[in-house]
Amino acid sequence: MRLITGTTLVVALTAATLIGLAPPASAAASGSIAVQLAAPDGTAIRLADVQLAAIGTDAVVGNATTDADGTATFTGIPAPDTVTVTTRVLPPHGAQTYAPGLRADIAVRGGSTVAVTVPLVIGATLQGGVVGPTGPAAGRLMYAWNEDTSQVFRTSTDSAGQYRFVGLSTGQYRIEAYASGTASPAVWKTRVYQQRGTLAASQVTLSQHYAHSDYDLVVFANTASRTPSAQLSGASVVVTNAATGASFSTRFSTLLDSEQTAQFQIPSGQYVVELRTTATTVTPARVLWLGRPGGVYQYVDDRAQAVPVKVAFGGFNGWGGVLPEGVSG
Repeated sequence: MRLITGTTLVVALTAATLIGLAPPASAAASGSIAVQLAAPDGTAIRLADVQLAAIGTDAVVGNATTDADGTATFTGIPAPDTVTVTTRVLPPHGAQTYAPGLRADIAVRGGSTVAVTVPLVIGATLQGGVVGPTGPAAGRLMYAWNEDTSQVFRTSTDSAGQYRFVGLSTGQYRIEAYASGTASPAVWKTRVYQQRGTLAASQVTLSQHYAHSDYDLVVFANTASRTPSAQLSGASVVVTNAATGASFSTRFSTLLDSEQTAQFQIPSGQYVVELRTTATTVTPARVLWLGRPGGVYQYVDDRAQAVPVKVAFGGFNGWGGVLPEGVSG
């Protein structure tokens, strides 16, 4: 066995330093973030059980939950880094719930704690009802997707087919109702606003919508210029079986959009499509029919020009067109 003298040990350590052996991982620098939930004016919000996440440059670097004082501390955050603290889950807050909140651009330095507030405001409330072929659609999975921020909220309809989303942040939402994991969803849209200064958060109640396992007919309408039309916002759509006279109706979304759609689950047959536009401050409501003048499908003023469209139960059928001249946004 070869003995290592003191001189040899020093040389060995020096060589190790020169070839770049790293110190133990436990010696890596880290910092902490102390969080206080607060109103926009800085007033502390004492709300427990708010789940928070700290997101670094490339990944989530910490999780924490607030105590009864609305405070939480992240420790062991790799430093230096620029971190965003965001809410993961917000518990109910009486009849209302706070909208998701975040604090960005938090500079974390090794060996130190940075104190920040995460601002919260009351979020919007959105509710409505869903029915199916046999009545109230209970237990339907519901999603509210914020098209502006990509935030997704989830709930289910109750035994009466009613749903309620709380704590929504400002944005345009796509509401989806699912009959099952493989079914096509019923889809409609609306816009809501969270609390803005002295303005209260939106409390929106939408009209009843139909949600089935699949859709046999989708009716669409738009202006020739593809600009959003106030006359299509909330317009009624009635489809009537040309042979039996049976009618089915629903409405377009009340949100201004470049194209409006309505969904139906109906028996096979030939159907006349009737569109009842919405009155505005400058234009009266109108009754239009889907026709095919000149070989192109579009909405016409003359009922005699209506052309029945074919619907095959169990298969997708999409029909619609542009509004006539003089009916625009």
